Amino acid sequence: MIDAREGAIVVCGDVVLGASRAGAGCAADSRGVVRATTCGRVVVRRDDDGAHWVEVRASARANAVPRAGDDVYARVVKVDEKAAKTTIACARGTACALGGFSGVVRKQDVRATEIDGVDLERCFRIGDVVRARVLSLGDARSFYLTTASDELGVVQARHRASRAVMLPISWTEVQCPVTGEIEERKVAEITEG
Repeated sequence: MIDAREGAIVVCGDVVLGASRAGAGCAADSRGVVRATTCGRVVVRRDDDGAHWVEVRASARANAVPRAGDDVYARVVKVDEKAAKTTIACARGTACALGGFSGVVRKQDVRATEIDGVDLERCFRIGDVVRARVLSLGDARSFYLTTASDELGVVQARHRASRAVMLPISWTEVQCPVTGEIEERKVAEITEG
C-alpha cells in the first residue's frame, strides 16, 4: 500500500491521498481513505474554496497485455469449487488493452501450503479485487493466475449488504467497518512504503 501524491502512478487498491475528496478513478472508504479504483496517474484538482479532489486518470495509450510473471489486478466475476474466474484490468501498472482479459485462479494455485484444504468460496467472492501473478497463458480463453504468495490475494472486498470496503484484520479475514461482520478471504499482505 502506498500513499501516492500528485503525478504518481497507482494501481487498483493503492492509497491515493488521505483526507481528501474522491473524484473519478478512486473512492473513499468509511474512514476517508481514498484508494484508486483504476490504474493511472494521480491528479489533484483544487476548488475555489480551497478543497481538493483527487482523481486517477488512465493513460490514453494504455494497452498492456499480461505476460507470464507479471503482477496483475483482477476483479472476481465467478467462483466455483474448482476455480475463481476473473477479469484482468491492470498489468505492470497499466490498464489492459481491449477492456481486460480473462484470468483463472485454480484451486491448487490459491495458496503455497495446505492446498487440499482450500475452499475457494472462503478465499474469494464475486466483486473482490485481487492482486495475482500470471503463471502462464493458460488455454485459449484465460490466463492462469496464482495468489500463492504473501503479497498476493484480495486487496479490496466490499460487504455484500452495506457495500462498505472491508478492512483486512488477518491473513484470512476481512471485517466490515459498518456492521462489524467478519468474512473469510485469502488476503494480500499489506505493506507500507
